[in-house]
Amino acid sequence: MPISDYGVLAATAVDRRREGATDTPHYQIHLRDAGGTDYRAAVNVLSQQAPADLRYLAVEDFRHPVTGLLPPAGSGWNPLPSRPGTASLDFVRGCLFDPAAMRVLPPDLPGPDNDLADVLDQHVQRAIADPAAAVYVFGQRFGPEPGVPDKVFGFLSGNGVHDVHMNQGNSGRFRTDDGVYQDGALLIHLPAESRWAAVFLAFQSQSWHTDDRTGHALPASVPHPTRPRTGPRQATGPQQ
Repeated sequence: MPISDYGVLAATAVDRRREGATDTPHYQIHLRDAGGTDYRAAVNVLSQQAPADLRYLAVEDFRHPVTGLLPPAGSGWNPLPSRPGTASLDFVRGCLFDPAAMRVLPPDLPGPDNDLADVLDQHVQRAIADPAAAVYVFGQRFGPEPGVPDKVFGFLSGNGVHDVHMNQGNSGRFRTDDGVYQDGALLIHLPAESRWAAVFLAFQSQSWHTDDRTGHALPASVPHPTRPRTGPRQATGPQQ
C-alpha cells in the first residue's frame, strides 16, 4: 500500500544537523511554522539497499506549475491527496525534471562540495540565514508524539516529516511503500531573489518504469502507456 499521511510541510528553517555516515543516517532539518510549532525533517542521505549512495538533482532556478499549487508559506503540515492536478509530486508523471540529469553522491566525506550533505547544506543554510525564505518539505508525516522530545533537536513534542525522496519503484521490503503522486522533495522559495530552488532525491535501487496505479516497478518488457504531461519538463535551470 502507499505511504500513509503524505503531504507537505510549509515552514521556515531554523537549524540543521549532519549525521554523517553514522546512525540512520539522515540530514536533519529543524523547522518552525507561523504558529510556532516545531518540526524535524529527516532527509535520507544513504540507502539501506545497495547501491547505498543516493541519486540527486539540485535545481537553482526551479520553474514548474506545481509552485502555484502550494499551501501558504509557514502554514505547517498540509495533507495532500495523491492525484494529479494537486501539489502532490510524482517524479515519473509530473514532468518535474529530467531523471537523466540526476547524479550520484556519497553521504558525507571530508572536504567541501563533494557529498550529498554539502549539497543540502548549501540550500538549507541559505534558507536559515534568510528569514523570508519559505521551505516546503514533501514526504510522510511522523508524530506528533505528545510529551516526547524530538530525538535530534529536543523540542516538544516530537513531530515532523520523513521519506523526503522518491516513493515508487521500490524493491524488497520497501515495495509496500510504493504509490503514485506521493514523492518527497525539498523546495525553497527565496522571495528576495524571485526564484525557487529544489532538491530531488532517489535511491539507485528504485525503478523509473512504474505502474500508473500502484507505483510498483514494471518489467522492462512491459511497454508503458503514454502519459499526459502536467507541465514543461524541468531541467532548464542551473543545476548542481
